[in-house]
Amino acid sequence: MASTMGETDESVTIDEPDLAGEAPTEAGFGRVLVAVDGETPAAVGRVAIAEAARHGARVDALSIVRMTASVDGWDMLVERREDSAETALEAVEDVSVGTDVTVSKRLRYGDPAEEIARYAAHNDIDLVVIGEPTRTGLRRYLSPTSVTDRVRRASSVPVLTVPDD
Repeated sequence: MASTMGETDESVTIDEPDLAGEAPTEAGFGRVLVAVDGETPAAVGRVAIAEAARHGARVDALSIVRMTASVDGWDMLVERREDSAETALEAVEDVSVGTDVTVSKRLRYGDPAEEIARYAAHNDIDLVVIGEPTRTGLRRYLSPTSVTDRVRRASSVPVLTVPDD
């Protein structure tokens, strides 16, 4: 770096701190929430685990079984949704194998966006990781706001969205 005050040239090297393996700092994340379902791309779980490992955080993997007015009992549709949710939770846990990241799996029932935001607010979550779906054509027309959009608006913590593969 050239000095404008004198006639000498100085070279300044700034070393980046190596945060791998260190405890999280006050600015880091201690708890990461990853919201998944049966249609969530694998990249969402990988990003959540990577962020948690980078910050020395733990992961809460959350899947919501959507309950609507048309699903008022424990029928085959609910059972299929539960199986899909459990598979998605297992996939996140599988990604964490070989890392120091602890994953707690949670299954809830209700409206996905409301439950994700509620869980984040009541469980000291520092970061929410969620997939950003590709919505085009008829799907975008029938549902102008996605679960991801609604979570982003309702959450009081940062939301990291991961696009579809």
